[in-house]
Amino acid sequence: MGFKIIYKTLFKVDIHHSYFLDLGNTTFLSMNEEERQKRLQNYNHENFLTIVPTRATRIRLRNHNLVFRADSKNIRVLCKVRERNGKYTSEIVLDEDLKLNFLMYSNDYLFGNYTLLPGEDYRLYLFSNVKPDAVPNPFAYIPPGASGTLIDENFKLSEETTHTVWYELVRENIRFDVNGNFKLIAEIDREDLLTDEGKQIVKQSINEEQGKGLLGIVQLQMSGDQNLDLIETDNTDPNDIKSNLLDPFPAFKLHFRNRKTIWKYIKKSEQKELETSSELPLTRDGFIEIDPGSDITGPLPTDIGKYVFPNPTAESIKRITDESTNTTTIYSEIYI
Repeated sequence: MGFKIIYKTLFKVDIHHSYFLDLGNTTFLSMNEEERQKRLQNYNHENFLTIVPTRATRIRLRNHNLVFRADSKNIRVLCKVRERNGKYTSEIVLDEDLKLNFLMYSNDYLFGNYTLLPGEDYRLYLFSNVKPDAVPNPFAYIPPGASGTLIDENFKLSEETTHTVWYELVRENIRFDVNGNFKLIAEIDREDLLTDEGKQIVKQSINEEQGKGLLGIVQLQMSGDQNLDLIETDNTDPNDIKSNLLDPFPAFKLHFRNRKTIWKYIKKSEQKELETSSELPLTRDGFIEIDPGSDITGPLPTDIGKYVFPNPTAESIKRITDESTNTTTIYSEIYI
């Protein structure tokens, strides 16, 4: 008698980025569904982000018959299930407090050029369906898949809460630390986070990972806050508790903003520099037409009709700080 092994999606997290998905001035979010699907055909988030489960989470996945998958559009976790009374039930009960942690790294050296995601030493972004105790209100939960929310600083932890969240994450992975990367953290207790020495040890650990491109943490628990659950627990029979998968399965989305810059056109042969009067978005595809009369700050050269205005690439970024006002302007330099 044959049998069939069934895996169903427990949840997924779509990873979108406006730099790759917008088309010139036309934003991905403003497109209809057909246009969005066309833009997604050649899109691959792994060209700029790597998302991996922590070592402790890999063990939890294996012990609960869960499988992590990453493809060009999203990450997802699959669950081995049995069909019961029209519902899909996990073969192994998923405790409501079972938590899965994933680390997010940028893998493109130009990521900071085309992404509006302010980075800061010793501070990480957290995308979670549960608010950690150490994080004060208000807390920005991981956005649902159908939302138009863009990732911004609301998802960035303070330095103090980054220390606590990172410490707890590292502590659950210490026994898998074969290279001794977390040796110092293994020697401190939670209350040591309040001491100068403890803070320095945790900061050093965070800094080392940020040097590898670490941006943040995706943290999802089976039972979430504000109806952001991953499963439905059926405890009608205390002797046969079931973890039923939700239909439709929970979908979340991390949509990163593309950076806007002042476009500076440089004509070295004539020692001329022209700037746009406002910041314009950086996109990989499409073309934004420049009208010198309305888009360029004056005065204009007398031979302006001979100028061409190509769009900039992500490589040509320069930050200039005005010492008198302490304001920084980000330019895209285009040589013409």
